[in-house]
Amino acid sequence: MPDLTSLLFERALIVEDLDEPREWLADLLPKALPAVKQVDTAATLAQARACMAQHTYGLALMDWGLPDGTSENLIRDMVTARPGAVVIVTTIHDDDVHVFPALRAGATGYILKSQPSAMVMAQLQGIERGEPALSPSVAARILRHFHGPIGGNPSPNSPQIDQVSTPLTEREVSVLRLLAKGYKSSEIAGLLTLSQHTVTSYIRDIYRNLDISSRAEATIEAARRGLVA
Repeated sequence: MPDLTSLLFERALIVEDLDEPREWLADLLPKALPAVKQVDTAATLAQARACMAQHTYGLALMDWGLPDGTSENLIRDMVTARPGAVVIVTTIHDDDVHVFPALRAGATGYILKSQPSAMVMAQLQGIERGEPALSPSVAARILRHFHGPIGGNPSPNSPQIDQVSTPLTEREVSVLRLLAKGYKSSEIAGLLTLSQHTVTSYIRDIYRNLDISSRAEATIEAARRGLVA
């Protein structure tokens, strides 16, 4: 009898708009799961839907924030098209605003791209054993969610951000502040102990959330919110 897991994972889809993490995941996935024989890639929701119109996937790695929207409906459509499909969100965000909508949409895993390759590979390998692919901080957040509210009163030194007009995460605020101070993405990566492609992802999301397209606009927005003088 053929291995059902192998059949399910034989063809996989990666949805990621940045070249470096997309290539990294496409190289890593077959190494973690040898059952994967074919990896298709897409950079937008439209491209992903075009792939799904031609093939039925049992495994997908999807970034949450894409140029033409979030992958929420794409996740729903994929798990509807193939019950039992494994959809893992691969992103840089581990906050409630991203984690819980992804899981409610039908994602069965949530992996942070900022982790070392060895950790991501280990989390992917657990899928064949029936283990959910969850980064440790995400798993901890899910557990805390069922044991009461997360966090407490903000630190007196925390920046006061207009959360209605600027729904940025704490990490995005840190990146925006350094960006406005003139640091390059490589320098920001060193200061925040992140990979450069992770910082690039943060900057992309900041620009999208603030509806801006340049460092000058980012500086103005940061100053308006009291992040820099």
